[in-house]
Amino acid sequence: MRSALIKAQQSVIDREFGTAADFFDRVLRDLRISGPVPTNLRGQDVRSFSDMQMNDLVEYWSAYLTGIGIERDVVHNLARAAAERSQLLRAFDDPTAMLEWTISKVAEIVADLPSEAKHIQVGRNPGDVLDPYILAATQNLLCGGDSQRAIEATVAHKALMVLEGLLGHLHEEVLGRMRGNVRAPEPRGELASMIDAVSNPFPGADVVTPPLAKGDPICFHQVKSKTGSMNSSGGHRLALQLVSLRQAYPGAELYAHSLVGTTLTGHRTMGVIHRVDPSIICTVGKSAFRILTGSDSGPELLLRVYQSAFKLGAERAAYDIETASARIVAAFETEAAEAGEGFLESILHRATDGSAAQQSSTTYVSARAARLAARASASVGDAPSTQSRRRR
Repeated sequence: MRSALIKAQQSVIDREFGTAADFFDRVLRDLRISGPVPTNLRGQDVRSFSDMQMNDLVEYWSAYLTGIGIERDVVHNLARAAAERSQLLRAFDDPTAMLEWTISKVAEIVADLPSEAKHIQVGRNPGDVLDPYILAATQNLLCGGDSQRAIEATVAHKALMVLEGLLGHLHEEVLGRMRGNVRAPEPRGELASMIDAVSNPFPGADVVTPPLAKGDPICFHQVKSKTGSMNSSGGHRLALQLVSLRQAYPGAELYAHSLVGTTLTGHRTMGVIHRVDPSIICTVGKSAFRILTGSDSGPELLLRVYQSAFKLGAERAAYDIETASARIVAAFETEAAEAGEGFLESILHRATDGSAAQQSSTTYVSARAARLAARASASVGDAPSTQSRRRR
């Protein structure tokens, strides 16, 4: 962790590149473009170029590439690629490694998206079954009675929930690997909320920003996708964890960020957090990104890695929702035909039929209780009888 903190301090854009010309030259080399560095960049601060918005970067690179004689028909695509590389290099000291990590993570999650009937019939929780009444409403109210479109909408809904969870984790990981930041290690075990200098140094923080200049504080960041993604009890627990971090690291600055949003109006937990400690800074939208990335183009920096990773990750995972939905519909139709039922009736019976003993709390026995009972019965069977013990 100490090495990671030092690396984050050394990776700050101003330390790696003395001028805008140095940064521009690195992009040229990364893309194997032969051309001189513009002389007007030699005396400029690196951020004057690296923090430009995407449209401005494309325009700048287009003019540059045209000026060095690149053919017009390739200028636009090459300028776009150079602008994207510029933003990725601004965000990460090793854009290629970061992209590969993100692509692998995306492909791993996409491979788990619904592709068979069983994937939407029952979730990981046995009680999470496909709701036939919602499916009937979807089919008739949204899809003009088309069962395949209804299943496709259901698959899309399940997939979106998976992707929402994916993005929550990606935000923490990707922002934690940006220049100047460190991804805080995930707390483990029963004492996950307690500080331990070796195994759990930063409970409550997703991202840590070490002091980047002399006199700067260490900063601890909790990162959420939106302002409504945490309830009040979660906000209270988070605030207590952040306060404990300040006690362990005197002078630390504490942040609770929501990335997507334009205003703190409607922030469900800000009041709860501030009742615990009003000095915890709650931010949303571009203000959150500015603190986390040190750039006014922060939202674009995150989008840039996601755009590339999602495109390449989709190609690697080869997932197609229409193909998956058609396969699922065919399985449901076959099942209905074998039972001599209608499409929705078959799904209804699968979602409601079951052992009567397991459907009422008066007779229900959990799997854990059943295992314990079986274990106890086996141990009684193995024990010597009373007469046998007396003989001994």
